[in-house]
Amino acid sequence: MRPPPPDSPALAAARRALDEAQWARARGLLRPVAEAEGAPAWDLLAEAAWWLDDGSACLVAREAAYRLYREAGDVRGAAAAASALGYDSALFGQGASVASGWLARARRLLAEVDGPLPEHGWLAVREAELALQVTHRPDAAHEAATEAVAVGRSLGRADIEHVGLGLLGLVEVTRGRVDAGMELLDAAVAGALSGEVGDVMWVGKVCCWLVGACREAQDLARAVEWCERVDALCRERDLAPLFTACRIQYASVRLAGGHWLDAEVELVAALERMRDSRRATRADAVVQLGHLRRRQGRLAEADALYAQAGYTPGALVGRALVRLARGEPAPAWALVAGLLEDVAPTDLMTRAAVLLPVVRCAVAAGRHDEAERGAGELADLAARLGTDAARGSAAVARALVAAPAGARGTEGPDAARSAWRAAARSFHAAALPVEAAEAHLALARLLAADEPGSAADEVRWAVTTLEAVEAPEVLAQARGMLGADGADGADGAAGGGSAHPAGSPVLTPREVEVLRLVAGGASNARIARELVVSEHTVHRHVANILTRLGEPTRGAAALRAVRDGLI
Repeated sequence: MRPPPPDSPALAAARRALDEAQWARARGLLRPVAEAEGAPAWDLLAEAAWWLDDGSACLVAREAAYRLYREAGDVRGAAAAASALGYDSALFGQGASVASGWLARARRLLAEVDGPLPEHGWLAVREAELALQVTHRPDAAHEAATEAVAVGRSLGRADIEHVGLGLLGLVEVTRGRVDAGMELLDAAVAGALSGEVGDVMWVGKVCCWLVGACREAQDLARAVEWCERVDALCRERDLAPLFTACRIQYASVRLAGGHWLDAEVELVAALERMRDSRRATRADAVVQLGHLRRRQGRLAEADALYAQAGYTPGALVGRALVRLARGEPAPAWALVAGLLEDVAPTDLMTRAAVLLPVVRCAVAAGRHDEAERGAGELADLAARLGTDAARGSAAVARALVAAPAGARGTEGPDAARSAWRAAARSFHAAALPVEAAEAHLALARLLAADEPGSAADEVRWAVTTLEAVEAPEVLAQARGMLGADGADGADGAAGGGSAHPAGSPVLTPREVEVLRLVAGGASNARIARELVVSEHTVHRHVANILTRLGEPTRGAAALRAVRDGLI
């Protein structure tokens, strides 16, 4: 097969701009010459639009490239364009059917040529992405990713092999084989970051897959570490779409870790950046912010956010939990009653994530058989997954089924007490402080009538746990319980005196350090040097402090800190 003709000066200049992450400049160079230069120019124009998050322009350019390759009889070029259209159609909101159609077209084209060729490998990658992340068919994703790895190895194409390995790892985590999946993802990321994957988009994606896998497995410390590395890569190369996706992942990790104010700053900023975006990633940010608003008690806002995300499992679960919080168990159950039927049996992580809310809704609606079945499946999943987070969720389900709200005088409460204790232990081990604190509070409610001293101990433990993070609504609830039980005051609950005057906002120890330096007139750069952290981290702390104190500026926060004795 003949090699492609050399680039014209205009195309060469555009490629250099793309290599240097000058997306807008590349687009400016290509627009005037695309019609004359033909399919390769439209390919490059699609790439520039992709990075600029202009979904409509990206799809138009890709379709133009596909059409021109077909007219020229370039089967490989047309197949590559159709493969790219397959995933980008789903990414920019055209739906799974359109995406599947383009991938099928690419598969038919490649059947006309002897293989394997690199285009076969990249098509398999796209098919695996679509099956795993859009149509949620882990088995199909595994088959396609395995093909991609095989093609990459047979051709000596390390880039295709590493991307395929990353997808295989993500499939394994989804199937519940966390250790095996993480091992594959580690190998893929190591290869990608060593320079064996030349396309920075795929480097970023492989790293984001690892972060997503950590998030699903609730390996929060590892997720934060990788978020920081991907963040640095995105900032260095101006990879705005991947940066936003990474910050959404980071926000969800911070939310799970109890750092709600930090998560709020990240999610609001991500949605502002994606205000006009058609990327499916936006739905994840909307759902995560919905979860935060619900847990903050802002139910109307949460419901509106979930409605934006449609019928995804996370949105349906969120809407159901809003209705539970409003005292509407029947509508809550109606929202999740058939949810598990739409989740593949092999998608263990998604099933594990939705089973506990399903059990909650079933118990509240009096659907005892469904609640017991859900709790039983969750216990089986926890045994298979082997993670502390899954064990904690299974223990909560056992507690809810053993002693529904109001149950007294049976063996149920004893079993529930044991289950709540197990849940608290598992959540502490998983570094999920809010879930651990809520387990302590649930146990305290069961103990209150017969063992008030033990109940107060559980509430104190919850308060101590919550004071180390940023979940002020749950902390206020815990302190209210301690006061209502007639035990030590809220300050005593912290085990030796709070660092904050009564009634003042709760700041974390690190935020107090930052606020003290702000009050001394230090810039973010100086604070970062003094605390040995990044300026981005300092910016987040300052934003959190202003939110907590309800002050508009650094100066106002400093005055408030001195006036109220916060520093």
